[in-house]
Amino acid sequence: MKIEAIETRVVRKAFAKAQWNPRTRWNEKVVVLVLLRVQGGLLGLGEAYCDGGAPESVQAIIERDFAPLVVGRSLFDLGALSSSLRETMIVSSKGGAAWAAMSAIDIALWDALGQALGQPVCTLLGAQRRQVPAYASAGLYGQGKTIDDLVAEMKGYVDLGFRGVKLKIGGVPIAEDLARVAAVREAIGPGVRLLVDALYAYSVPEALRVAHALERYDIGFLEAPVAPDNIPGLARVAAASPVPLAGNEFAYGLETFTRIIESNAVAVAHLDAILCGGISEGLRISALAASRHVPVSFHAASSVVCFAANLQLAAAAPNVDSIEFHMLHRMLFDDLAQGRFKLVDGCVEVPEQPGLGLDNHALTAT
Repeated sequence: MKIEAIETRVVRKAFAKAQWNPRTRWNEKVVVLVLLRVQGGLLGLGEAYCDGGAPESVQAIIERDFAPLVVGRSLFDLGALSSSLRETMIVSSKGGAAWAAMSAIDIALWDALGQALGQPVCTLLGAQRRQVPAYASAGLYGQGKTIDDLVAEMKGYVDLGFRGVKLKIGGVPIAEDLARVAAVREAIGPGVRLLVDALYAYSVPEALRVAHALERYDIGFLEAPVAPDNIPGLARVAAASPVPLAGNEFAYGLETFTRIIESNAVAVAHLDAILCGGISEGLRISALAASRHVPVSFHAASSVVCFAANLQLAAAAPNVDSIEFHMLHRMLFDDLAQGRFKLVDGCVEVPEQPGLGLDNHALTAT
């Protein structure tokens, strides 16, 4: 089955009301999709991480650097194709943008292969489960947003059936964030998992101060407390923190995750298929983590393609902790049939449809 073409598409969504985390104010969300066309009419979908910059930079790498290496080859050469893209990056030295571009193509290849074989991607990977524990993620800052508003938001997610919720910290003074966390914990009770994400906002001393202050609130994990490149600093925090650490969703490639995990810098390895190297690299990272008895959690704060890819990978990972179900960044979810990602006992059911389980032609019709 010959790969006939690779196209990219930028999708934008404007927000009626600005919200923000410690690093980014969200007036608009932008994603880059890959459309991989295969002989016989098959269409595989992938997504590339593109936050924090113009999407055209990632599009150019996909279309000009990588597409010529893939178009004309057989879909059944998936492993060799992903390896060739990875090898190309050694010479290009284009860093995270190239890993995001590769991730999108790899995801689209797996999606198309699953459709060709009539199986969900997780089945091809050796599914471990058909339901993945999920937590509702949001809890951002907003103009005029009070602690009462935050509490109502988090309780609303619990009412929907989630058994875990995550909110942002690091965007206001520490005392104010601790008050936010305390109010949410009191409202949701002891039976709901509470997670916090600092989005790399703290220095090492600040992270340690926050971690010790959070201990009383029974936090499932403190995510991304220090700068993503500061792996030694993250390890210092991990060694002294009473709260488990998770990270780093901005990391990519097996080698980087090897440094993170073997430095004992995290209790939970946090990765995202649209940046880490796609489904192929994500499976390698999950296997590495399992060999060190470190569970993995999957970041998903973008479109339904991102969520579907991470869900398939999470279903096959031997050591999954959870998947993020973002309540703000939900692009293209409304284009799917109702109930496609059903929540059962706090877990998301993996779709039974082939590939990523999406309606690809409907998602790309406009």
